[in-house]
Amino acid sequence: MDTASFFTDARFGMFIHWGLYAIPAGEWGGREIPGIGEQIMRFAQISADEYARLAGSFSPRAFDAEAWAALAEAAGMKYLVITAKHHDGFALWDTAYSEFSVMNSPFKRDIIAELAGACARHNLKLCIYYSQRQDWHEPDGVWHEWPGQFPVPAAERGVNFDRYMNAKALPQIRELLTKYGPVGLVWYDTPTDSTFEQSKAFYDLVHELQPECLVCDRVGNGFGDYAVLGDNEFPYCADNLNGEVPATLNHTWGFKKNDHHWKSVRDLLYSLIRSVSNGCNYLLNVGPDADGVIPAPSVERLKAIGEWLKVNGEAIYGASGVPFPVPPAWGAATAKGNMLYLIFSEWPGTNFTLDGVLNKVKNARILSGPQVNFERKNGSIHFANLPEQPPCEYFSVLALELDAPVKVDPAIRQASDGTVSLLSGRAEVEAESGSKLALDRKGVPVYFQPGTGCLRWTFSVSKPGRYRVEALTNRHWSTKWIDGIEVAIRCSGQRLSRVLTADKPLENIQTKYHPETESFVGEISFDRAGEYELSIEIAAMPVFKAHNALSEDQDDTRSLNLIMLKLIPA
Repeated sequence: MDTASFFTDARFGMFIHWGLYAIPAGEWGGREIPGIGEQIMRFAQISADEYARLAGSFSPRAFDAEAWAALAEAAGMKYLVITAKHHDGFALWDTAYSEFSVMNSPFKRDIIAELAGACARHNLKLCIYYSQRQDWHEPDGVWHEWPGQFPVPAAERGVNFDRYMNAKALPQIRELLTKYGPVGLVWYDTPTDSTFEQSKAFYDLVHELQPECLVCDRVGNGFGDYAVLGDNEFPYCADNLNGEVPATLNHTWGFKKNDHHWKSVRDLLYSLIRSVSNGCNYLLNVGPDADGVIPAPSVERLKAIGEWLKVNGEAIYGASGVPFPVPPAWGAATAKGNMLYLIFSEWPGTNFTLDGVLNKVKNARILSGPQVNFERKNGSIHFANLPEQPPCEYFSVLALELDAPVKVDPAIRQASDGTVSLLSGRAEVEAESGSKLALDRKGVPVYFQPGTGCLRWTFSVSKPGRYRVEALTNRHWSTKWIDGIEVAIRCSGQRLSRVLTADKPLENIQTKYHPETESFVGEISFDRAGEYELSIEIAAMPVFKAHNALSEDQDDTRSLNLIMLKLIPA
């Protein structure tokens, strides 16, 4: 399916998590409940009957679909995804297939209908989130039931998911796709143990009813029109994934009154830029409170993003990634047609040199600013007389018109500061027979274990000497460092072997979810300038669980999540 007309043009969307869980707002029984707010039913182990009584208090007096849509438009967002039904099973529309809905609350208004009208008036594509595999209100819709969820335990009542799917889930999808006009995409979630046939049924129904509607790959079993990364998970080296990064403004999706960990405007903009520069959309969440009010810190940040996009949106909307072999030290790059956009995290001052672009540059300008002077010399493009101060707050953009779509030199070369960056996503994967070692869609190896194979790079060094070797890794939903992973590196007849230690935990936007750490591996020497090969494999690895107790993905894919190796002059 061609998604370019909507999905890749949009690049920035609003996710809205809203439902009964906004009422307890992260507290239950007089205590604060850990975990994300929209799953308080599971984390507090509330019975289905007790949780359902919250519907009697659902009366969001300040809900205004027009205000929500206007905020999304002001933020520069192009589509809006609303949790029509989350895992708790509560429906935000007038459904004929469940009494557990907004129409049986004091509110008695069809929220999806009101949002559909507001989206149309504010140039937004209405999109639907629907939890297809988990419905904690329905005895046949549960997965990994907790004690007391239902009066009769699962083992005694004969759980039949197909019965739930055919009686409630598929009919509700039919309602959502026939009552509210065109829908941009259906955002399924947590397929868990869904069978091939079940995933296919959910996927096929969407295209039967609305052939142009996209389906995200969380429908499961290889179905889906585009890829969704893990929650708050960013690509490292995906180029043009045709994917989406779902992310939060603080540390929860559904409203929690005590979560004040608001990310900065700069971090949020960086996340948008990083997503688009890897070929992904950025789906940023808001969690309205029980009255239907989007928290003020969310509003402030979204409006600031919108102001930046008014100036620099050309570098975002409809843009794609640029396959530079190493991450640019100066920021990130996007491309569209014959245009190349250099997005600076730190403004270079009056002079800047761009390496690695093979095209002829026809002209250059600062977005919403003046033309700039440039010349090509010795294979590099030199820019002079740039403004001394950054032209734009947060990130400034230099737009280059090229003679053709951008082409870059794929060779890995030493940077001007002497560093050699070896991204896992640029490695050649040499998997042993029968091994599942591969690169995932983020550009990180999976099943990177003892005996599965190695990653190998070819690169050029222009400055002989000794170099420190450092590994940058992350951990998936685990704050605890995993001891005992030993790596072996071979390069030019030299061999390093070391058990990785947490030498430098990084503090950044990933710290809460997928913390990153730099580890010293050893030193190697280059006695001449020239081309070299380097490989890394796993020599030893302890047994550990890859996911913590709050994760819904229980697959134990033990692996070293290697983002890159860096060779730094010693």
